[in-house]
Amino acid sequence: MRIRPDSAAFVLLLASLSALPALSTDMALPALAAIGLDLHVPPSSAALTLSLFLAGFAIAPLAYGPLADRYGRRPIVLFGGVLFSLASAACALAPSLASLLVFRVLQGVGAGAGSVMALTIVRDLFQGHVARARLSYVASMRIVAPMIAPTLGSWVMYFAGWRSIYWVMALAGVATTLAVYLGMTETRPTGATPVRISVGALLRTYARVLGNPILLGNTLVNALTFGCQFAYITGSPLLMMQLLGMSPQAFGAVFAMTAFGIMAASLINGRLNARGIAPHKLLWTGLVLSSSTSVVLAVLGFADALSAWSLVPLLMLNTFSFGMIAPNASHAAVEPLPEVAGVASAVVSCVMMAVGALSGSLVTLLYDGHSARAITGIMAVCTLSALSLYAFWVRRLPAAAPRHA
Repeated sequence: MRIRPDSAAFVLLLASLSALPALSTDMALPALAAIGLDLHVPPSSAALTLSLFLAGFAIAPLAYGPLADRYGRRPIVLFGGVLFSLASAACALAPSLASLLVFRVLQGVGAGAGSVMALTIVRDLFQGHVARARLSYVASMRIVAPMIAPTLGSWVMYFAGWRSIYWVMALAGVATTLAVYLGMTETRPTGATPVRISVGALLRTYARVLGNPILLGNTLVNALTFGCQFAYITGSPLLMMQLLGMSPQAFGAVFAMTAFGIMAASLINGRLNARGIAPHKLLWTGLVLSSSTSVVLAVLGFADALSAWSLVPLLMLNTFSFGMIAPNASHAAVEPLPEVAGVASAVVSCVMMAVGALSGSLVTLLYDGHSARAITGIMAVCTLSALSLYAFWVRRLPAAAPRHA
């Protein structure tokens, strides 16, 4: 390994791989209105660039997982990085919304490789509380992207237009791909039996993974809480700039403040896991905080009583809760299946992104143009569903207690 797995540089490399999706969604948020104006479509139609990116991002890991278990992690990461870079450049040159949407799907397919492989690589190299701590540190560093991406996107757009945002994404993809090529060797365990690449074998492997109740339950909890976050991400430009009248620069600053909540929680979660705090306690705390803040936001949203002063603190607490939930739920999902970690990670990523794409699409379809009801309502539905699922199913699984202790 050219970069030692226990080093901060290795955590930074994994965080960079995981940050490409956030960069691709959040950096383009301030440009939705400009894209709509330039391509002669309404901003709500331009918001489909977010949902379709997630659609490609969700589907691709289903192929990446078994391919990584068969051929290794490094070739998959390199392929995804090249595809992401080329698709980003194509987005910058897109002449119409239809072509932009196609290239955004391909961009999502490329970004899916690094994200799902980051979880798989951690599962390859670490176990137990050490793995959960590593995932938390990766998450905390990854959050730098959504913290700076909207502000960076707004200034890049201000000086060079919305197409330059996608050129920046292309450069980020090239830099990350080169870092993997020069700094990382293969991490798949040398004694692992390669997964057979055939339709029947893949169906049996996925049936086995999906039939594991610990994986399925934790995957759904993680996905539903991400659905809440992506409802906020998709609706935040409409809510903050259109309804509350914020400038693109002010929107970027507020978005960075809320993203800081995830970063802070991920750092705290990593420290608590390193000290041996039971992850199910951290997960439970995050779910209660997530659902309670979402309900308050929904009440204020349906009463048309939201303001910047009430919105920002509640969103910071809500995003903080996601930083507590995601590392613990995702690791709990893949931990029981080390021999097919790539497939397990693919399922976690696919379901998470599919739920995110669905929640983002619902925000776009249900947004009425003058209230925050669609955004806050979907956030509350997602978090209450996650809390109920965990309380009444996941925590009661016979094998869950020792895994989470």
